[in-house]
Amino acid sequence: MPMKFRGLSSRIYFAFLLAAVLPTAIAGFIGIYFSQQALRQETLRNLNQEVSIRAKGVGRFFDQFSTDLLTLAASRTLKDLNIARARGDRAEIEAAVLRLEKQYSIFARNYPHFYYIRYIALDGKELMRVKRKHGEVFTIPHDRLQDKSQRYYFREALKLKPGEIYISPMDLNIEYGQVEKPEQPVIRFATPIPDENGKVQGLLIANLHAQVLLEHVQEMTEARAGTAFLIDRSGFYLARGGEAAAGAAQAGFAMLPLAQLAERYGQPVLNRILSTSRGTDAVAGWIVAHAAVDVTLGNTAGAPGQWLIAMDFPENSLFFAVTNLYVLYALLIASLAVTAVGGYALSRRLLGPLTVLTGETQALAAGDFSRRVEVRGDDEIAVLGEQFNTMAGRIDELVKSLAAERDRLDDQVQARTRDLEHERSFLAAVIQHSADGILALDAEGRMTLANAAAIRLLNLQGDPQGQLIENYCAGWPATSHQLATQPALRREITHGEHILALAVQALAPGDGFIVMLRDVTEDRRLAEERRELDRQMFQIDKMSTLGELAMGLAHEIGNPLAGMKAVAQSLQHHREMTPAPRNILARLESEVDRLTTFLHSFHGFAAPQACQPQACALADVLQDVLFWLRKEAKTHEVRIVQQGIEAAPPLWADPHQFKQLLLNLLINAAHAMPNGGQLTIGAREEAGQVCIDIADSGSGIAAEVLPHIFEPFYTTRRDGSGIGLAVVRKIVEQHAASIAVRSEVGVGTCFTLCWPTAARSNIAVIESPQCLDPGLRRGDE
Repeated sequence: MPMKFRGLSSRIYFAFLLAAVLPTAIAGFIGIYFSQQALRQETLRNLNQEVSIRAKGVGRFFDQFSTDLLTLAASRTLKDLNIARARGDRAEIEAAVLRLEKQYSIFARNYPHFYYIRYIALDGKELMRVKRKHGEVFTIPHDRLQDKSQRYYFREALKLKPGEIYISPMDLNIEYGQVEKPEQPVIRFATPIPDENGKVQGLLIANLHAQVLLEHVQEMTEARAGTAFLIDRSGFYLARGGEAAAGAAQAGFAMLPLAQLAERYGQPVLNRILSTSRGTDAVAGWIVAHAAVDVTLGNTAGAPGQWLIAMDFPENSLFFAVTNLYVLYALLIASLAVTAVGGYALSRRLLGPLTVLTGETQALAAGDFSRRVEVRGDDEIAVLGEQFNTMAGRIDELVKSLAAERDRLDDQVQARTRDLEHERSFLAAVIQHSADGILALDAEGRMTLANAAAIRLLNLQGDPQGQLIENYCAGWPATSHQLATQPALRREITHGEHILALAVQALAPGDGFIVMLRDVTEDRRLAEERRELDRQMFQIDKMSTLGELAMGLAHEIGNPLAGMKAVAQSLQHHREMTPAPRNILARLESEVDRLTTFLHSFHGFAAPQACQPQACALADVLQDVLFWLRKEAKTHEVRIVQQGIEAAPPLWADPHQFKQLLLNLLINAAHAMPNGGQLTIGAREEAGQVCIDIADSGSGIAAEVLPHIFEPFYTTRRDGSGIGLAVVRKIVEQHAASIAVRSEVGVGTCFTLCWPTAARSNIAVIESPQCLDPGLRRGDE
């Protein structure tokens, strides 16, 4: 049907078309311009950001390489080589060099970016060199090692302190006075190697092949058909990708002078690239992005800004997406024109009969389902009129059927109500006779339902209806608050002598809660007995292991101690031995006996032993202990103070075990003061016992650690065994004595021994099997 440009529909269409096309055209041209500029700026910004990220990656690689070099410098084998060189032992030097070559060869296989690893003495002569070439790692024969004393990097690296890294400019690797072929651009990393006194003994130097660095940026150039450059401001660069990459590949990644970049970009652009840390430049159809490589480790030669990563791309390929915007907007204008033509034909047909349809629809919405509309024609509007009439007829039928359905549903609701009443009665009987307690609570915690089991378990008094559950469950307010975030909750409460398990389910907000109660007192008692049994079994296993360890120690240490005692006894009876050394040897023999006794005591964890008490002077025992402790105290700058030791009455103790006890406590106190302090040893007589205080001004013991310090194998020191204080407790129990400890973190620790005196004739020393604690006895069983 031909289009006719007249009538209301035409006027509305032209007004709409004018209002829509003109703003769209203006917005389109403005959008094209600003989109071009924004896309161009975004492309340059992304390019600049990508180059900066690549530069940071190279910087991190430099830092990682420096860290790996410091790791090699800290090698124990390298320290052994310096010690051997200081001694002048040729065989020891050669053995250390072989170990160092083997160690560095293994390292070079795992880290392929290490091209060379060499150690050079202060005179410039190489002591060893490991080389990686074509994927193979090998060491250079000693007769092929070179003198590098005249090389600039050797002289510059010697100016550094141990722990600092020298990073050389990029240059070509030189072997035996000649440039290595094909040319190998390298960067050298060096660090001084000190001896034990901090004096520099040589240099550890590693060569990094510059090709490795270009691989960090190769991805980006391949994706955009550009060229990547690694620039050293000292005057050289390497290229990868594009035309420059082809030339570099033919030269074996030859190191090129910066003058060639000046020919490519012009000297002003090159000067701007070299003088700024990052940026983007456009020159002769190229877009050049560059960023400085920041190196956090190294000396002046490797300071931030020494290295640059640069990339250039053809401008036409980089901004190809901007050109495509013109095509996109052309397609949009064409689509708008087609839409305008089609929209006119549609709107002309729609506006005519719509008023009629609107009036009839309003009557239908008001409830008059008898209304119909008359629309002539065979187009979509006529079909819409017919559909409207059909819809009105069906609505009329549905209203009548809904009335009949409503009457039927009323009958079904009455029948279902009777069924629900029967089910409610059955459920009430089940709840009332359930073995578990069941409570229904409202939102305020008042009971609305309680079965017989709940009344019995909670011992409810009177009618439970309306009583507050918190009167019988003190923790209910906290439980109800938790239910605000947790719809279901399980917990246990103690009610009298019973333990009740509660399962609480929150209903809809404001409807209350359902609580299930069960008496789990017997279950918890059985679980506690099982945990105690498991703990005893664990203690048995632990003490069994301790017995095996004690037997091994006694076997390994006992024989050398017997030899030491025999030598000490022999030297004491030598006719030329003066009294002073003889006295020291006697003390040595006594300490060997004490250590032998300690081994038996340590073995006592597996096979208990009886002690042999006698009257002991505290001052004499302490003098022997301090004789061996003074060196340890001097090492830690610990000052020892004695108070009331001489006035203490004789103690009833096994002298060897008592000496071992004091030595363990005093050594622990000295170790607690690594930066020095005061160790106070005091004695006082109380109620027929001597109370001995051993107090330090050390770091103290944390409250959570204090209950476990006497447990075997429990220790907080990295080099501790956890045996010392366990032995102390065993000796104390064998002598029917007692030990207490108090400590404050940052202030210090005080151990107090209350020991029986020899004057108490009625003292009964407990034999080994009885003096062990129950845990240890279970271990023997």
